[in-house]
Amino acid sequence: MIRFLSSLWQFLKRHKWKLLIATVILVPVGALTVYALSPKQPEYVTAEAQRGDIQQTVEAVGTVISERDLALQFPTSGVVAQVFVKEGDIVVPGQRLAALRAGNLAADISSAAAQLASAEADLRAKQEGARPEDIAITEAEVNNRRMSLDSAHTTLKTAEDQLRNSEDKLEVLEKEASIALQGQVSVSIGSLLQQLSAIEGSLAVAEGIWSNTDVLDAMIRSNPADYDDLKSAYFDIHVAVNNVRNSASVSSYSNALTSLDLGRNVLSEAATVMGRAQSIIAALPITSYYTTSERDTHSQALSSERSSIQSALSSLENAGKNLRDSSASFDSRMASEEASLLNAKGTRDRAIADIATFEATLRIAEAQLQLKRAPIRSTDLAMAQASVASARASLQRAQANYSNTIITAPIAGTITKVNVKPGEYTPVGAAITLLGNSPYRIEMYVSEIDVPKVLLTQSGSIELDAFRGTHFNLYVSEIDTASTDRDGVPKYRIRLDFRYPHAELKIGMTGDARIVTGTKHDVVTVPMRAVLENEEGESYVRIQDEDGTVREQTVQTGLEGEGGVVEVIGIKEGDTIIVLEKL
Repeated sequence: MIRFLSSLWQFLKRHKWKLLIATVILVPVGALTVYALSPKQPEYVTAEAQRGDIQQTVEAVGTVISERDLALQFPTSGVVAQVFVKEGDIVVPGQRLAALRAGNLAADISSAAAQLASAEADLRAKQEGARPEDIAITEAEVNNRRMSLDSAHTTLKTAEDQLRNSEDKLEVLEKEASIALQGQVSVSIGSLLQQLSAIEGSLAVAEGIWSNTDVLDAMIRSNPADYDDLKSAYFDIHVAVNNVRNSASVSSYSNALTSLDLGRNVLSEAATVMGRAQSIIAALPITSYYTTSERDTHSQALSSERSSIQSALSSLENAGKNLRDSSASFDSRMASEEASLLNAKGTRDRAIADIATFEATLRIAEAQLQLKRAPIRSTDLAMAQASVASARASLQRAQANYSNTIITAPIAGTITKVNVKPGEYTPVGAAITLLGNSPYRIEMYVSEIDVPKVLLTQSGSIELDAFRGTHFNLYVSEIDTASTDRDGVPKYRIRLDFRYPHAELKIGMTGDARIVTGTKHDVVTVPMRAVLENEEGESYVRIQDEDGTVREQTVQTGLEGEGGVVEVIGIKEGDTIIVLEKL
């Protein structure tokens, strides 16, 4: 230990100047470093909460205006018809100054007036009720409709009786014809069945030819589609023959005629098919299996069968003619009775339609009679009154449209300029300029933040640049409900009237205008900058106590006064309020 201290002492003696210089440099640097790294105490700009009176105002630049110089325009465009004044004329309120051509609008007034008169007359008629004469006329109409309905019922009964009589007569005639023509009917049906059998024989011959393998081979080589078509046609004829045979009846001559007509149709179709088959056979090509001799034989066979069918068709037509000739007298009598039957049906149908029509008209007439006898309903009266109100509104609208074609003097004054002449179209600008006798006013524009504070009749004043030191007393007379763009910023126009007339003022003078929007007495106020807002949206101030500690105090704000102060509730007079913090 003694040796260490001795060595240290020797080292200090050898380097004493170096140690001295290092001490001189390092001590100040260390002191500065400690001072720089130590936390700084904030500096506050404070104010004392004051108790007293506060007055809230809205201030803006005010301009002297006058409603005496009016630029009058037509509310609508058109051609000027008349000008009633000239420059220098003195006019009174409501005096006509100029008018446009308004022929159609005048006619609209007349039409609307007529509609109003009609609606009023209808209302009076409903209020007075139906006259006895109207009720008597409606009663007569009801009786007339009832008589027409009774007549239609009588006509219907007569037509139904005639219809039944004609049906009975027609049935008797058909029975007589069936009995008298029974023999002829049997002969005709027998002929029909015989010819149907002949068709089936011819079809059998044709089908035998088509079933020949040589014919089938030739058909497949030339045109197989024709083969399929003929097979289908043969099948259809077989079906038709069976249908006619099954429906053939000798119950009456009319049924026999129907069967003969069906049979004739089948025979005609069979003859056509047979002729087509002959043409197809004749056009078949000759092959090593199907020779010319075979083709000629088949063609002759089909031609023969076609002739047979045509002969059967002729026989069947003769049978039908004979049956019709035999029944000619019966046909004439039955045709006459059928005409009577159709006439009776037409009369019956018309009577049914007339009954429906007369029943509907009778119900309408009875309802009209009940309506005339019944007292007026409140809803009907209300509708009539509404019609009167609507017509009156239409008249007022027409009158308003007509009034838009006329310029009248809104106030008393002197005409200073007339910019229109008869026959000219309405100008873009003012048509007539009027210098009225109304007093001067102040116009000012305030922001959307301040306009809610301003109310009608609030007091104010203005200090004009031309009359410094003089405060002219004002009161709020008008507040625009819509904003006006002023240099790109929406503002609201407020007009104020002077308490007393001032002839010395000139239009266009400007000055500082203020409106007193609220006053309170004996309240605590602080600088507006001292009031802050927390995350919850609550207002608070920071209070510095006597020991230097700072605390936050929630407050409620009131009026904002002149000089940047605001009313607060929640602190007491004399509290030290932090306005600004310097770091």
